[in-house]
Amino acid sequence: MSDFEALLLFVAYFIFAILADNSNQKQRRNVLAIVCIALAIMAGTRNYLTWNDTIEYVTSFNLSNNILSLTELDSPYGYSEMGFFYLSAFIKLFTDNATVYLTVISALTFIFLFKSFDKYSIYPLFGIVVYLARFYCGRNMTQIRACLAIAIIIYFTFLIKDKKWWKYLLVIAISYTLHRSSIIALPLLLLNDFRIKPFYIYSGIIVSLLIGQFEGEIIKQYLETSDFAQDMAGSYIQEGSDKAFSNDLTNPVIWYQVFILIAFTFYEKRLKPLSRYYHIFRNGYFYSTCILIILCQYAVVAARSSTIFATFEIAMVPMLLFMFGKKVRSALYVLFGIAYIYLFYMNYNPL
Repeated sequence: MSDFEALLLFVAYFIFAILADNSNQKQRRNVLAIVCIALAIMAGTRNYLTWNDTIEYVTSFNLSNNILSLTELDSPYGYSEMGFFYLSAFIKLFTDNATVYLTVISALTFIFLFKSFDKYSIYPLFGIVVYLARFYCGRNMTQIRACLAIAIIIYFTFLIKDKKWWKYLLVIAISYTLHRSSIIALPLLLLNDFRIKPFYIYSGIIVSLLIGQFEGEIIKQYLETSDFAQDMAGSYIQEGSDKAFSNDLTNPVIWYQVFILIAFTFYEKRLKPLSRYYHIFRNGYFYSTCILIILCQYAVVAARSSTIFATFEIAMVPMLLFMFGKKVRSALYVLFGIAYIYLFYMNYNPL
């Protein structure tokens, strides 16, 4: 699919989502299921030779035995997380076809995504618009380990609100076997114990911007010498690596997230009644935004380490839209439409 065709399809779905979200709940849920199935199939049947990282997963799948025939010599290729390796080996028990393998992984991911859209988003079909623009290409088409891990974590966020902390820790442990960045989701347990006042949110943004602007070299030196950082994302922070490209505060995604966070915080009194998870969304997104800003010297690391709770946008943006009357909501649709067309185009990058 060409860039233009993909963009045209995205715009068509954008318009469809606005109209379809006004249907009754049962119809909307059925449409949501159909859209998720379609997106799962599209991701699973993609040309894996034209998307970054995917060929490594296919190679690892082709080289390994099935779960019943594994030996000590079998190990993942291109990654080290054994949970994902065993999941792949289990799938190989039923098929040797790489496309079927990718489709199964994609389907598993979208099961959790569907449940998240359905549970957390007031406008679930528009929540998919947000997901398509921000995450679909970078996760479902490339980073399939992280994508599955994040989908699991996001859905089970309700465990924090229900104070089922040990179950949430178990979710993190399972997700960690799929992708090590899942450990970043642990602090949300602590953040949930605090009712962070808006003043501290605004102050945190300012402090993070100052650190990102003036202390970038210190952050860079820390990342390059930290065993944890090297273990989790070594190839993305090593000097001279082709993956270690840098950025700064001119990254438009930073200012997009700052805008969403400020708006979501400023309208707390109007938004809080819309979801019992309001503070979890805001605290997680605050955490995400601070990471994105502070690590801006390493664009890829910043994006990958902040992306877990940036996913809360699938609930936050629809809440912001729902809060306003028809005229203001229409204007916001135009504003978000421009932003999401740009972000989708920026993220759609097959080789």
